[in-house]
Amino acid sequence: MAEVFASLCSAHGGGHARSALAAYITDDAERMLVAPATSEVHQHLCTAAAQLTHLLGVMTEDAGYAGLAQCYYRTALDLARQADDRATYAITLRTMSLQALSLGHPSQAHTLAQTALDTAGAGTTTAATRSFLLAQRALTYAAVRQPRRSRADLRAADRQHERASSPPGPFTSYPRAGLEYHTARTLNALGEPGPALASLTHAARHRAPAQGKAWALTHARLAEARVNLGQLEAACDHWHTFLDHYPYLHSAQVDQALTRLRQRAGAFPRQNRAVSLLHRARGLERPIRPCG
Repeated sequence: MAEVFASLCSAHGGGHARSALAAYITDDAERMLVAPATSEVHQHLCTAAAQLTHLLGVMTEDAGYAGLAQCYYRTALDLARQADDRATYAITLRTMSLQALSLGHPSQAHTLAQTALDTAGAGTTTAATRSFLLAQRALTYAAVRQPRRSRADLRAADRQHERASSPPGPFTSYPRAGLEYHTARTLNALGEPGPALASLTHAARHRAPAQGKAWALTHARLAEARVNLGQLEAACDHWHTFLDHYPYLHSAQVDQALTRLRQRAGAFPRQNRAVSLLHRARGLERPIRPCG
């Protein structure tokens, strides 16, 4: 079920099927946790419940409810602690770090990223997990203006990724596209737009249109990177690809990307391609979605 809901979130955004995951946890996962079981079985159930609650936090945050998402993250931490599952605990801290950064709290984000790595330990987590954690600490180092440590973490994350051999899964693997996308964010924060563009280009090569949200956000970031380098025509191409997918996504991150598009395209009132793009973006209407 974790794979199912992680896939749905990647394809359609956190607002899609969020209430279904909440119902599943309430109706099935919670009942299993209180059923009689051996300590080993109970531990496995706690890990599964922690991962599902973590995903509910991710989906809730992406639906635009940051405070409620934090409640879910804390519950996931409690369940991971009961399961003695350092990896899931560290992954949840890493996600909380990313949220803190998005809310404008870089110092808190860095503390969470560091705690995630300390919790994981050197020999108790897989190379994929360590790559995932190091990539986030690199981003927070950039945010707190420690560029040397940020670049060192980027190199370490890449080395760990090369060593990774974990099976596919939302809590076991770290796709190359995810690492490249995160690396691009870090390089951009370090003031290196050229290398950031190269990383985003690599990320796009490993994405598929079926990964709707991830695909759209990658092209939105590519457009922003192109504009930063003065490549407006190419940027408009990426933005149009983003707009192709926008109506089918329910995601606060995607909505924020649309806001940035309007701001950036609005800076070129005499460029026909930018004006046309802006007209399309302003006329875009979302389909009516059920509450959830």
